[in-house]
Amino acid sequence: MAKSLSLFRISAALLPCATIAATLPSCILDEEEPNDIAQFGHDWQDDGDDESKLAAFEEEDEPEDVEPDDVDAKGKKSSGNPSPQAGAACTTVATFKYATSGDVTTASINTTVVAWFTKGSYTVRMTGPSRTFSAGVTGVPSVTTTMWIRTLATPFDPVTMGTTARSAWLNAARVVNCVTGTSDILAVAYEYIEGASKDAAYANGADFHDYLGLSWDPADGNIVAADATQLGRIDCSGFLRLVFGFRANFLYSGLEAKIPMSFYVPGTLTRASKDQYQSGPGKIIVPFRTQPTGAVAFNGTPTTTELSAIQVGDIVFFDSSCDYAVSSPSCGTDWTSISHTGIYVGQDSANNARFLSSRSTANGPTVANTGGWSVFNNATGISGTYPKRFRGARRF
Repeated sequence: MAKSLSLFRISAALLPCATIAATLPSCILDEEEPNDIAQFGHDWQDDGDDESKLAAFEEEDEPEDVEPDDVDAKGKKSSGNPSPQAGAACTTVATFKYATSGDVTTASINTTVVAWFTKGSYTVRMTGPSRTFSAGVTGVPSVTTTMWIRTLATPFDPVTMGTTARSAWLNAARVVNCVTGTSDILAVAYEYIEGASKDAAYANGADFHDYLGLSWDPADGNIVAADATQLGRIDCSGFLRLVFGFRANFLYSGLEAKIPMSFYVPGTLTRASKDQYQSGPGKIIVPFRTQPTGAVAFNGTPTTTELSAIQVGDIVFFDSSCDYAVSSPSCGTDWTSISHTGIYVGQDSANNARFLSSRSTANGPTVANTGGWSVFNNATGISGTYPKRFRGARRF
């Protein structure tokens, strides 16, 4: 019998760990992905955190950060409750007005766009009640957004998901956003930052099932047992698998909304960040970019056009070994150099593009600035760690 891509099994010996809420300290830029995860269930190993490469970068780029002892405990958790309903953002209608431009189909009520579907992608971006997400660290700008992100059971296709089925799903999703306030992708991700309910720590090579203490049965391999030494810990690509692949963000027609996972199967949520960029679910929004030969250094900073293409809930990718600060930068020239990834959560209160990722210097998932600001646009007064190493974006 063929394996289901979403199948995994709980190790009987590790059942007590299934409900873990890690209290280890939380979450920079590091080449922390496992190398050559062996297919078909063979053991795989990683090279560990390559902190030696980044020590100079972080010393140069790291801003003055608030130490953990100075964190305001009340400010650590994101605002999980939606604000009062706001007009078209919560109105239920019999049908929506749909329009398609390129791969994006919008849904509108009268003249107000309330949802964006992308052909080939699982994620749907919707308007909803405004929420403010705290970074969990004093002095770090918060993110206030009216965007809610949920996933379909299968990648969006405007032909196979006709307007009737689309409107039914969208009305159900909007009820979940507006009435019950059930956690979407953004709220789920924020549960793992500093001081939040499931505060996770970092370990290089730690996947979602290691954090949970579960074994996992991948579609393209044998059962993989959890590493007991990595319980409560997770790396950057494992964190995306936890949020998008393990956690359900919506229940519709009896199906939990989550993206299928594997080691290498194209179109699924693969294990390493470089594979998530190249062959992961959805579509590439910003193709891999690097310094053209002979051109004036752009320091990796995304262009205005690239920034405008990246929307809340999209995945951003970085080359952690690249340093444009030296006279002869040695930077990867293709997607295989990608080694870090995170979720774009929106513009913060300082109007910078903030993302959430799991990283070593901050010891787990973070949107704060330890070891470099969690921002990938180039702006005066911020650490250039991530803008200099930005390489592309994908919409799952």
